[in-house]
Amino acid sequence: MEKIPECLIHPISIKLIRAGHPWITPDNFSNRFPRQSEFVIAMDDRKRPMALLLHDPNHKNVKARVWTTKYPFDREAEHFTAGLQARLDLAFEKRLKEPALKERDNYYLVFGEADQLPGIFILKLKDRVLIQFYTSFWNRYKTVIQTTVQEVFPEMKDENIWLQLRGETRELQKLPVNSTDAGRRDEFHIQEFGLQYLIRLGSSYDYGLYTDMSSVRYVLKKYIHHDSSVLNLYSYTGAFSLWAMKLGAKQVTSVDLSPKYIEWLQQNLGLNPELNSTQHEALTMSVEEALVKLRNEERKFDFIICDPPSSSTDGDKRTSAIKSYKDLISKMDKVLNPKGHMVIFLNTHQVTNQKFERTIQDILGELKLHYNLSARVSLGQDCPTLKGFPEGNYLKGLVLEKL
Repeated sequence: MEKIPECLIHPISIKLIRAGHPWITPDNFSNRFPRQSEFVIAMDDRKRPMALLLHDPNHKNVKARVWTTKYPFDREAEHFTAGLQARLDLAFEKRLKEPALKERDNYYLVFGEADQLPGIFILKLKDRVLIQFYTSFWNRYKTVIQTTVQEVFPEMKDENIWLQLRGETRELQKLPVNSTDAGRRDEFHIQEFGLQYLIRLGSSYDYGLYTDMSSVRYVLKKYIHHDSSVLNLYSYTGAFSLWAMKLGAKQVTSVDLSPKYIEWLQQNLGLNPELNSTQHEALTMSVEEALVKLRNEERKFDFIICDPPSSSTDGDKRTSAIKSYKDLISKMDKVLNPKGHMVIFLNTHQVTNQKFERTIQDILGELKLHYNLSARVSLGQDCPTLKGFPEGNYLKGLVLEKL
């Protein structure tokens, strides 16, 4: 094995790694890492080796990811494949011991950095597996990863394994590709908490269900009762809507701007004939338009779910979710019953939990609205978070009770 280059890293990176952060971002130090090197040994300001890094010179935002801080690093690199397999096995074993995951066909087998597998996310979707890479580093190890999956799940056929490059940069935003047939399109049904959902692989960037929200959906069931009226904003393919109907909500309204997602929602509804479709209403329009329409009709709801994209554009300007909440909360308040609840989400690591909560409290004060903070919700179960790594704790939600 060639000698691994030893490179000084930025003083801030030194501090962050010692605190448990697993990323090296672009700076005057990381931009000088030898481009052809697969691994880099990070050196502190006293030229002492402190971490073995997985190098990704082409990534726009993350130039390297910490593999280990355990010395000797040349030995860790020499036995890298065995270490990768051991970490995968440990993550799989942890999920298979989690009894709550038996209630759904979709869950994470690997959740990236929190499972000490930086940039790898692996989803179990019934009898399929979707392997997602957030760094092109892992392309050269995809056969090893696939083989390890099939050793733990020997019933997993090659044609049921999918791979996807996924991330913020354009070169990472790829459709899921089947491991045996790159042109394959796959549609099938999965079960979550007794409900059936249509999953599509190979035809769009997302597959039709946000698995990282599964445990959140379950936690929020205590706010939905047999006489509840529920409003699901930014409904996507309707998982929260169907879940509310299954819990006995008397009326559910779903709002999404995309006709594609509303049609997908209707297909999901059709997969669950035990649900009374007459109790569901779909509005294909912007959330802002829908809230005005519902207010004009003097409609009221007991529970509102608001999960906007982290940023959106109207063609003229791009607006972040947190900046849009002043207008959204004002409009949601007008259609929420007294003692009703709204759950508002933010899906970005760029705003901390504390800043999100403080911003919402400031908005409520400015609008002179009176709410109690009933609960905080976040990632859980199959989606662990890592101390010292706020980027991995991207999902945050607040349940507000109207006084």
